Order: sequence, then structure tokens, then C-alpha cells
Amino acid sequence: MNLNKLDRISYRLFGKWVESRSGDYMELQRKLIHARIGIPFEVYVSRVYLVSLVLALPSGAFVYFLFSDLMQFGVTSFLIIPLLSVFFGFMAFSMMMAYPQALANKRGRDIDIVLPHAVALMHALSRGSSDIISFFRIIAGNRRIYGEISDEVNTMLVNTRILNQDITSSLRTSASNTPSESYKNFLESLSTIMTSGGNLVAFFLTKSEQYRLKAINANKAFVESLAVLSEIYVTGLAVGPLFIIVLLVVLGLIGGAKYYFLLVIIVYLLVPFGAIFFIFLLDSVVEGSASKFVRISEHRGEKAENPFIKRGMLRMQIYEFMKHPLKKLIDEPEKMLYFSAPVALLFFILNTYSFYSLEFNEFVYRADDHIIIAAAIVFIPYLIFVEAHFHRINQISVNFPEFLNRLVNLHESGLTLAASLKKLRVSNLGILNIEVTKMNTSLELNENLIEAFRDFGRRVNTVAVQRTVVLIENAVKMTGNVKDTLVIAANDALAARSLDEDRTRSIKLYVMVLYISFFVFLYVIYSLVTGFFPQVPLMQSNEITDMVGESVNLSGFDRLLYIRLFFHAAVLDGFFSGLVAGKIGEGDVRLGLKHSMVMMISAYILFMFL
Repeated sequence: MNLNKLDRISYRLFGKWVESRSGDYMELQRKLIHARIGIPFEVYVSRVYLVSLVLALPSGAFVYFLFSDLMQFGVTSFLIIPLLSVFFGFMAFSMMMAYPQALANKRGRDIDIVLPHAVALMHALSRGSSDIISFFRIIAGNRRIYGEISDEVNTMLVNTRILNQDITSSLRTSASNTPSESYKNFLESLSTIMTSGGNLVAFFLTKSEQYRLKAINANKAFVESLAVLSEIYVTGLAVGPLFIIVLLVVLGLIGGAKYYFLLVIIVYLLVPFGAIFFIFLLDSVVEGSASKFVRISEHRGEKAENPFIKRGMLRMQIYEFMKHPLKKLIDEPEKMLYFSAPVALLFFILNTYSFYSLEFNEFVYRADDHIIIAAAIVFIPYLIFVEAHFHRINQISVNFPEFLNRLVNLHESGLTLAASLKKLRVSNLGILNIEVTKMNTSLELNENLIEAFRDFGRRVNTVAVQRTVVLIENAVKMTGNVKDTLVIAANDALAARSLDEDRTRSIKLYVMVLYISFFVFLYVIYSLVTGFFPQVPLMQSNEITDMVGESVNLSGFDRLLYIRLFFHAAVLDGFFSGLVAGKIGEGDVRLGLKHSMVMMISAYILFMFL
């Protein structure tokens, strides 16, 4: 195994000692396997010890000097740095030791999310084949769709192909190394069924229904957990800092600069970094949606090198661009930032270059408006395409189960699949109408069913559709039973869509709570500025106090300085609360940009009149 320099040094220092206490790290060894962290436990623990020791003293010293003037430690100051160093070293050690378990838990949740769809695929395939290895090869070859289960399955295939384990032994080994209890039980049950010669079709059908019901219950528990996290954010990072800010403003009038310094820390550090940490926390909890796009690499054969075909493809791309010039930006909204970010930067430079000779405080006063406008130039065009992007995905995911159900019903009535697709041309399937037309064209040009669905998957390119395409493509090859395969695909797509809809309905309330907390924040700031500040004597031009070195008293209260700080607090709180609202309500930070812009612009308009 290749170890980096840090690991070599840490192992030399602590490796032998850690190995002598290997019994204390049995659980850690198991979590490292579950988390797929590919290093031995003695190397990992040695690294944790070294990093904790290296970070301890600098962290303790930094915090001490940061707060020494504020806290006034006195005669005990010589003890503070060692105590802080021990505290931060212990915190770093605890967090790094907990990381494998957190990562293993996340992998377990990701496996549980995809497990019903993987079992549905195996159920469809088992109707025409009992070759379990081939089922797992298909799952392992589609990681974009089946995620962490593909990694688990790939390990099992390595055991059978390279280590020459039989399939039942490989299933048991994989069951012992997976972080998901549901997947572990599935593998153990499958191993038992294969050993006893049981009915695989009935087994997969039972498990598919079982995991579908379990997903519904898990979805309810997930919504409840998200509700608790939302309340924690509102209390601790949205409304909580507001009360601290109000208290520190009053104390700052009496105690001076040290309380203003705490205000700066809360506004510029606690609010943004607290929100960022919370977004990462949500990212480890919020389950992915089946309605997201996946990037499917287009496979090109040798004929793609033909110059005539190349020219034809280029003409087709030019035609598609002229017909739908914004389609590429809707498919990939991030490309809009290549235009909006330079424009915003140019706007900011042209409007602020004359301020560069000013002092820092004066520059910030004058540049504030331009920063807000530049942020709007960057994010508003981008969020428009983000909304269009996800609106298209949502429309596809809404209509796709209905498309499959209608196709099944027509096919059950005695029509061939080609005739069923032709009938669907006159159906109202929203955004999928044009795709049905293209599938009919493909069949009319003598493409087979599998190729028509494969092309449909490339064009639509969402996880739900790609999962169905993989299911239909492989099940039809193995079973030839189109009707049953379509029924299984329709039920799978409908179940995924129902979970997404239930989650969205349940979470909307918490997005409203974030809006309410933000506007309460604005109201309190407005009351302070218009009701409380006028009662405090205004600072005269010859009474400006050095805010870093001296105290602030009632006769030296810089009203404009506090208003600017409140403005920054409102803008930062609005921007990051909007991102959190997007992550909570719709599962994607990008969808929170519309909330961020609404809150930021509301704060900007309010302070224009103060």
C-alpha cells in the first residue's frame, strides 16, 4: 500500500502503540470497512493522533489571542492556552475518529434509498433467468443509477471472479461488510434461497414489496428528522443570533469595542459558516431525489470517425442550437455563470475603481450597493436557468409513470408495443409528448424496442428514466416478456415519484418558517434603527473613536457603523437562509437561490429607507 508522507510519519510515531491496543479499535476497523476508507486502522488512528496534536496548540493560542481583550482572563491567563489546546485537540480527535462511522451511516442510507429499485430490477430479470451473477453485473455496471449498491455489488463480483469464492459465500461476505442492515438481510436471505433452491421470482417480488413499504415508513421518519433539524437551524442560527445581536448592541453602548468585536464575529463568522456547516449536515441526511439528471456518456463506435458522419453530426448540433438556443443552458445551468460572473465583475470594477484610494471603512460604505447589484447580476440569470432545469426534470418525473401505465394498458388490450406507442401520440403527456413522437419515429425507421428506449433515455437523461431504461433493456433481453417488465417499471417509477411528492408537501411548512424568522430578523433590526438608535446621541465628526483600540460610550456612538453592520447581517442571513431553505424544501442548494435573492433584495430595500 502506498502511504503519503503524513501517514508514514504518524505511523512511525504511533503505529506500534496503536497496534498493541488493537482490541480497543475493533469497532473502528468495522466502520472503516463499511465506509470504504481503504487504509488499515493502525494507520488511520496514527494519523488522527498526529493531526490532533499538530492542531491543538495553534488552535488554542489563536482562540486565546482572539478573545483575550474581551474575556480579560487576568492572573489565570497562563493556564488558558494549555486548557484551550487540550480542548481543541480533543475535539479534533473526536471528530476524526467519528468520521468513519458518519461516512458508513451515510453510505448505509444511500444503499437503503436505491435498494427497492435494485430489487425491482432483479425481480424483472428473474422472470427469464436465474443467473444471479448476471443481475449483479448489470447493477455494478450502472453506478450512476444505483450508486453505492453498485460498489457493494462490485466487491462481491471481485470475490467470485478473482478470489474464486462461490456465489453463496460471496453473498455472506458482502453481507458482513455492508453498512446497510436492509441490504445485509437481503443478501443473507438470497444466500439461503439459493442454497435451498427456493423460488427466486417469488422471493424478489416479496422483497420488492417489503422494501417499498419500508421506504414509505422511512420517508415519514426522514421528514420528522428534517423538521427537527429545521427547528434547530431556526433557533440556533437564524433567530438565536438575532437576540445575541440585540443584547450586544446594548452592552456595546456601555462596554465599548469588545462587544462590537463580538458582533463582528457573529455577523461575519457565525451566520455564514454556521449555515454552511448546516448545509453540509443536511447533505449527509437529505436523501437524493430520483428526479435528478445523470450524465450518460454517449458511446461512439468506429463509424463516428467517418468524416461524413462527423460533418453530419456537426450540422445536426448547429441545427439543434439554432432551434433551441437556450437548451444547453437549461440542461447545464452552471454554464450561465461563465457569462454572468464576468459581467458582474466588470460592473463592480467599473463602478468602484474610483473608491480604491479611500480608507477601508469608507470604501465598504460606498461599495455595499455595488456588491449587492453584482451578486444579483451573477445569481438571477443563473437561478432562472436552474429553475427551468429543475422544472423540466419535475415535469418529466410527473408524467413518466403515467406514460408507462398507459403503455401497459394499451399493450394489455392486445395491441403490439409499436401500436401502443402510436396510440400514445394523441395522449396528453405534457413534456413527454415530443419524446413519444421521437420513439415512434425510431420504430418506424426499423429500430427495435430496446434501441428506441435507449435513445429515449439518452434524450431525457434523468435517474428515474435511466433506471427504467436499464430495467426494460436487460429484462427484455433475458425474458422477452415486455408486458410484465413494463408493469414492474411503471410500479417502480410511480413509487419513487410518490415518495418525492410526499416529501415536498411535508417540507413546505419549514420553508415558510425560515421566511418568517428572516422577516422577524428584519423587523427587529428596523425597530432598533428607527426606535432605539435615535435616542442615543449621534457621534460628531470630531468624536470618531478608534473602534479597535478604545471603548465606545454613549457620547461616542457611531450610528452609521452599527447600521452598516446590521445591513451586512441581514444580507448574509438572507442569502444563507435562502440556501438552507432550498436544501430543506427541495433537496438542492441551487433551488434555494430564489429564496436567497428574495431575502437579500428585501433587506436591501429596507435599508435604502433607513
